[in-house]
Amino acid sequence: MSPFDYWYRLIRLFYHYRGKSTKLPYWPVRLWVELTSFCNYRCIMCPNKDLKKEDKGYMDFDLYKKIVDEAQDFAFDINLAHRGESLLHPQLVEAVTYAKKHGLYTRLHTNGSLLSKELSHKIIQSGLDRLSFSFDGYDKEIYEKIRVGGDFDKTVANIVQFLEIKRALHSKRPITAIEVIHFNQPDIPELAESRERFKSQFDDLPLDSFIMKDMHNWAGQIEKARKRKKYTICPFPWNALIIYWDGAVLPCTQDFFGDSIVGDVKHSSLKDIWNGDGMRSLRKKLAERDIQDLKTCADCDRIWREGFFGVPKEYLWKFLTRRMP
Repeated sequence: MSPFDYWYRLIRLFYHYRGKSTKLPYWPVRLWVELTSFCNYRCIMCPNKDLKKEDKGYMDFDLYKKIVDEAQDFAFDINLAHRGESLLHPQLVEAVTYAKKHGLYTRLHTNGSLLSKELSHKIIQSGLDRLSFSFDGYDKEIYEKIRVGGDFDKTVANIVQFLEIKRALHSKRPITAIEVIHFNQPDIPELAESRERFKSQFDDLPLDSFIMKDMHNWAGQIEKARKRKKYTICPFPWNALIIYWDGAVLPCTQDFFGDSIVGDVKHSSLKDIWNGDGMRSLRKKLAERDIQDLKTCADCDRIWREGFFGVPKEYLWKFLTRRMP
């Protein structure tokens, strides 16, 4: 995508977001495609462990190809993860390769526990653009309390091995990050020392960034004190769609239990869903701050983030620095 095309689409998106348009003359620029909702962890802050049996499954690859075939003409990027651990999907590498073949910037978020040497090679050689490791806790005791079912030593070894393979292959891709949730722990010297010891394991390895993230409340699904600030219209319905493994389409990544399904990609096109009644109604309600009857939005802490000209600062920065993709 040329810089001109990127900025043209970005300015148009901003114009219609700020103008509170409900029917949009463009298509979503970002997609989250859930390859699977299964996960091998039961993390204390994640609602995945509360999913019903019937809500768990793997995306059929023909359905995935339909999504990519439609999205190649308008999406900037595709995030190949949502509620589950995507490394569990037997066709993960094929999914990356197919999206790359169709010109999409590819992202993957994983706990890293299932990375083998062979799979690491395949992921790097697939052309994946960005890989982020979700990792909480700087030592074995804390990590395994948070990441229930995880093995601290094995997962660290997997990440180190992945980075060593990336270095051996002289590959700049995928851009690799470790993301850690900040659990509002007191800033004590022991914690800082533990963090630095943890980070030192990746010295001289091609780790591109180490990111501290604030915990969010998964649209009210977990308890978390919400510091209310100024209401900010959620930008997601103006730029993204989320697709569950079974084809259900949603407007937001925080909707973990499918309370706001706006379509089914097995029976409709992404374009039809994008400007369908469900999405247009949602945009109108968000614009008018009429969210009391929207289960996903009413208790979400993401609409109270600091903004600039109505745009959450974290998204504004990513767009302006071309980190989307």
